Amino acid sequence: MTQRPALLAALLAALLLAACAGGPAPPPAPAPPAIGAFYHYVRSNQDGTAPEQIYQYRASATALEVGKEVERCTNAAFVTATFDPARGQGAAFVGGRLKRDLGQDPFAWLDYDAATRTLHARVPPAGIDARAPIAGEPFILYDFDLADLNARFAGAAAPRADFRFAVNLIWPPGGPDGVLRDLGWAHARFAGGETHLGRAALRFAVTGGVNGLLWLDAREGHVIEARFAEPNHEEYADFRLVLQRVTPDGAGAWRAIRAAHWAGCDAPP
Repeated sequence: MTQRPALLAALLAALLLAACAGGPAPPPAPAPPAIGAFYHYVRSNQDGTAPEQIYQYRASATALEVGKEVERCTNAAFVTATFDPARGQGAAFVGGRLKRDLGQDPFAWLDYDAATRTLHARVPPAGIDARAPIAGEPFILYDFDLADLNARFAGAAAPRADFRFAVNLIWPPGGPDGVLRDLGWAHARFAGGETHLGRAALRFAVTGGVNGLLWLDAREGHVIEARFAEPNHEEYADFRLVLQRVTPDGAGAWRAIRAAHWAGCDAPP
């Protein structure tokens, strides 16, 4: 008699487990941002000319770091940004060069004022201090090589739906649009799933502020490739960004890349 309640409880537990196993699985929990992920891309013209190595590191939910390198032992860009996860866009950007101690030598600042929806660019060495409104939110800074778009989507399955983003960039002074250029809204229209560069991808046709094709990783959301007609630097004819590899826990890989850039180089005069 004393064993019967225990046996009954065990039987009920087994029946409950069997019912759960036969029913639909619970939905997965939302994926967190890809904190610590390190992305290596190559940016070039669409014909492959003028290649540049682009490194993106998601240091935290709100901190992004981007390195740009053409050749070892030469000037390399090191750009950092504060990311606003709630808005899905950058809040502040700092442009600089990679120092030999692997830190950043800053020389340019871009800040976003959400209240007035304006960008404020300051580049003291060039005498630049300019403000300009943006088309809307969320926006990307095109010069940032889609690192802010990655921060918006990476870490979860890419959207199987249309989305949009306003496109802005810093362009050298002298043109009719000044230093800050607002290219307007880019509309990314979902075109379907496919295998692209060996990865499960979602393809988007993009028109408006930039025009071309965009592939996002179907499972993890980051950019696999982008081909746009508009360049994001004046020495380019158009734009192509192609993923080379992803390192999930990438702090060490990012530091190693920076160290390798200056390893064995002659000391500056």
